[in-house]
Amino acid sequence: MRFPVVAPGLVALLMMGPGLAADELDDAIRDVSQVSENADGSAAAARAVQLLKQQQVDFLPRLMEAMDTDNIVAANWYRQAYETIVARELAGDDPQLPTDFLRTLVLDQQRQGRLRRLAWDLLDSVDPDFRQTHLKSLLADPEFSSDAVALTMQAAARLLADDKQLLAVEKYRQAFEASRQSGQIIAAADQLARLEHPVDIIQHMGLLNRWYLLGPFDAPGFSGFKTSFPPQKKVDLAAQYDGKDGQQIRWRPVQTSDRLGQLNLIQEIAAVKEAVGYAYAEVHSPRTQAAELRCGADDNMTVWINGTLAFSRGQWLNGTRLDRFSSPIQLRKGTNKILIKICQGPQHKNPAVPNNWSMQLRFCNASGGSIGVKTLLPSAEDLAAADKDGKE
Repeated sequence: MRFPVVAPGLVALLMMGPGLAADELDDAIRDVSQVSENADGSAAAARAVQLLKQQQVDFLPRLMEAMDTDNIVAANWYRQAYETIVARELAGDDPQLPTDFLRTLVLDQQRQGRLRRLAWDLLDSVDPDFRQTHLKSLLADPEFSSDAVALTMQAAARLLADDKQLLAVEKYRQAFEASRQSGQIIAAADQLARLEHPVDIIQHMGLLNRWYLLGPFDAPGFSGFKTSFPPQKKVDLAAQYDGKDGQQIRWRPVQTSDRLGQLNLIQEIAAVKEAVGYAYAEVHSPRTQAAELRCGADDNMTVWINGTLAFSRGQWLNGTRLDRFSSPIQLRKGTNKILIKICQGPQHKNPAVPNNWSMQLRFCNASGGSIGVKTLLPSAEDLAAADKDGKE
């Protein structure tokens, strides 16, 4: 937990509540901070929270500093005290919240997003104009970007209703460039298309939508994740293998039509259970660069980049959605080889639950923006040849 240097002007805000010395509050905050994910230390945390709840509103800055922690369990304990103090203050005739502290906290992108949002919700009770004044400038903010995009989309709609099409297009383009949520991305792209200013979602998001696919390999039960199949030793796009139920399988180039690059392996490989499939692509990076791999799969996936393990998650029944997982990676300048293993488990114990098999992957920077990666293989010629073979 970090306790930043406090400016002299905030000393009064950090004064301790009546009846407790500074070191007692330090001990209480420390006791809560040490609670673990498996509830070790809960008894001490419970006692500490009772002391923290007794503090007055001028203790809020100190408490919220403590809430800025990666320890979610501790943050939830602190929140009990926070809610008690806030409720007591707001019930009074003239609430005296530390508004300057809250404004600074809300706009500090180095703070935990959940804490910033909590602070803004509290600030709304005494300074509702602050949100409308500042939100429109937070399109690139890691916590409030989607809120800012929604506000920008509303502004664009008003401009369009006033027959100011060029200004509306500019607003919709701003919203599209900042969008990182699937619904907002598609909504902004649709509006731009209607206004005859189409945009490329795949390129904008750094999504990969062209792959060589191979499968299904047989993987009884949940064995597929830990079982190594031939592509993990060598990718040979001309090779043929023994697949599930004795069928011969080989690599086949495909391009998904999904606007966010999601690949349906039930359609593209086979409607099977207890199996493993592989996807392979080669992409070009304009430079050597650190990046983020963001991905998702149903059931699970493993990713190698240039032969090195980049991501692995053995969780089953995930569901595929945009940016489900992320992992820091390094891309080299020029060609990078991407191999993915996607597992399909047994049918869910509830037969009404569909046994989906899918994946989605993109490369981006820390804010989710494109880093200029382009797919080399499969090429357009590979896809055209595969389409021709399929029709013959």
